[in-house]
Amino acid sequence: MSEPTNKQSPPPAEDLLASAQLRIAEVFGNIADFWGFTRTQGRIFGLVFLSPTPLDQRTIRDRLAISAGSASMTVTSLVEWGVLRRVGRQLEAETDFWKLITTVIRRREREEVEDAIEQAHAVMEELKRGPDTQDIRFAKARLAHLLRFFETGMNLLEAVISLAPINPILQAIARGAARYKGGRPRRGRSAWSTP
Repeated sequence: MSEPTNKQSPPPAEDLLASAQLRIAEVFGNIADFWGFTRTQGRIFGLVFLSPTPLDQRTIRDRLAISAGSASMTVTSLVEWGVLRRVGRQLEAETDFWKLITTVIRRREREEVEDAIEQAHAVMEELKRGPDTQDIRFAKARLAHLLRFFETGMNLLEAVISLAPINPILQAIARGAARYKGGRPRRGRSAWSTP
């Protein structure tokens, strides 16, 4: 006689995947909101990212319960940013996070820093043409300090952007490190072999 079991069977794979997709969509929605993008942009990316096959706009719209207009405008912006790409009439996610980050830095943060530097230089030129008072010298000194900070920030952004070509090397190192267990490579493969 077999004993009765209290184990519940796992949910069907499609239900489990759908739940995971919606949860990750919310995670990316929160991340997008934090970085100044819309929650909808993040949610759409999260859903498509965790989809094993490309999705069409109707599926995205239905799964996330968003309007057709919102879906259309948001998908268009995500394609323009290189976050999603079209595969016929469907969409798939860019999975190279380094590429995504450097694209955002190049297109948005870099422009902001460049604009800030340009504006600060313009203000400095105005102050230099003004009278040489103690208050003006103070403002010029503070502005020079700010410009050094901005220019350091720009150099840091440029350094981050220029690291993109070493991403495959970093990924290989990370894969190799992940194969070590207790200081030894896992059986059957070299620590640096490709999975």
